[in-house]
Amino acid sequence: MRNELALLRRWLERSRPPRGALARALIAGLVASLTNVALVVGAVGLLIESARRPGLQAVLGVLIVIELFAFLRSPLRFAERLSAHRLGFDAVTKWRRWLVVCVCRLDYSRWRTYAAGDLLERSLRDTDELQDLWLRCVIPLLTTGGVMVLGDSFIALLPAHGRWWRVAAVVLVVQLVATSALFANVGALLRRDGELRRSRGAYRGELVELSAVTPDLHLLGRTSFVLERSMTASDSLQRAERGRRDQRRLSGVVAPVATVVALFAVTLRPSTSPLWIAVASLIALSTFESLSAVRSALDTAVNVSAGARRLEELDSPGAAVTREWPIDTTIRLDDVTIVESGETLVSHASLVIAPARRVAITGPSGTGKSTLLRAIAALDGVAHGTITIGGVTVDQLDDGQLRRSLAYVPSEPGLTRGFALDVIALGRASTRDTVGDLAALGLHAERSTKWGELSRGERERVALARALVTSPAIYVLDEPTGGLGVDETAAVLALLSSTGATIVVATHDDDVIAWCDNVVALQGASLVVSR
Repeated sequence: MRNELALLRRWLERSRPPRGALARALIAGLVASLTNVALVVGAVGLLIESARRPGLQAVLGVLIVIELFAFLRSPLRFAERLSAHRLGFDAVTKWRRWLVVCVCRLDYSRWRTYAAGDLLERSLRDTDELQDLWLRCVIPLLTTGGVMVLGDSFIALLPAHGRWWRVAAVVLVVQLVATSALFANVGALLRRDGELRRSRGAYRGELVELSAVTPDLHLLGRTSFVLERSMTASDSLQRAERGRRDQRRLSGVVAPVATVVALFAVTLRPSTSPLWIAVASLIALSTFESLSAVRSALDTAVNVSAGARRLEELDSPGAAVTREWPIDTTIRLDDVTIVESGETLVSHASLVIAPARRVAITGPSGTGKSTLLRAIAALDGVAHGTITIGGVTVDQLDDGQLRRSLAYVPSEPGLTRGFALDVIALGRASTRDTVGDLAALGLHAERSTKWGELSRGERERVALARALVTSPAIYVLDEPTGGLGVDETAAVLALLSSTGATIVVATHDDDVIAWCDNVVALQGASLVVSR
């Protein structure tokens, strides 16, 4: 439980609302809640007072106060919700900024762990849910605590020569004990909630797996196997649902029991008028609403904890040092080891690539050429060793300068949706004639040409034109001619030659290999310079 509460506290700290905004939200919530209590207490008190003292004049003052409470209740509630929603909106804005920074820092290996869905979309939904920390947890908890304290203080200050303080003390103790019991149940609720989420995930995974093999098993007469597996997963899910439901019932008992005890405390009152007895009883009765609000706020914290945990997993420390792009663009690999999914793809490799040299990385498919290129482009990490450009490790380079000065083009470009010409320069100031580059690559793109309508070979050339936009000093290319014919390949090589940049290219294409100055083969996790 401590870890979960510490996690939620970190998310609250990340939003850091202005003190003035937080104070306004708390005051609005407190006043709105007190108005509701005062309206109920005043209405009943008016009935009792009017029964004892008939006549409009006798109850006129109380009636006016009650009417004011009734008139102000709606605008006060609106002000409370508006203030809380402002806090929530500001929090979501800050959390989303944090999210974008974290997602941009993820390397390729981390991205692969989220390949089952749209990471950013799912994370945005989690940040939306987290705003309930302010709207339905923190603000209600604080305002409810204030209402209970003020209500108990009012009981203590009732007439009868101050002898009601004992009753107020008993009611306060009951409320504190009940609130502590609700907080104590949060740990168990978090465990039950975690079990339920794991059971749901296992159940859905089981259904997906069984749906793929059920037709074949049916033909083999093994339908019983499908039923047995599905029933096992279903039973586990039902047990988890029962467990959380039973745990929630425990917290549901707290408010009614505490309210009964608080009302019993009022019976220990000193002798006084029926009016003050009714007022004290109604304030004690409001314990039920207050504790219900506390329970609802804690349930909200439990519900959003899963989203907070998922988002926390995205957090990773950034580079300790940010260095500018060096004048010397020599690429150096020193004793580099790259491991992916438990398999060593590159082991203790060293390589030096001088500026303006063209280097081909060859080797059988699946040996790790693409992974090596991503590491050189600072899109993936290494298990051991360092990769430097001009003596600066790639993970210490300023990211903006790195992405302008080093262009990476994957074997299957997946660029932003939209029109091809817009995609090329999207988000960057172009230093080249992009239409001329496309023409040099054998492409004539209209303004209406959409990226999704292009063939694989056309996409590769558009991706290359996008890489050229900032005139980078280094190109890291993964099979750039894989879907091209002889003429298109020649056009690509001619355009790259005109840049005078360093080019590191993974390829099986003999024309590209012949075009390069050096050839390095990746064989048995080792880099072997063959030319």
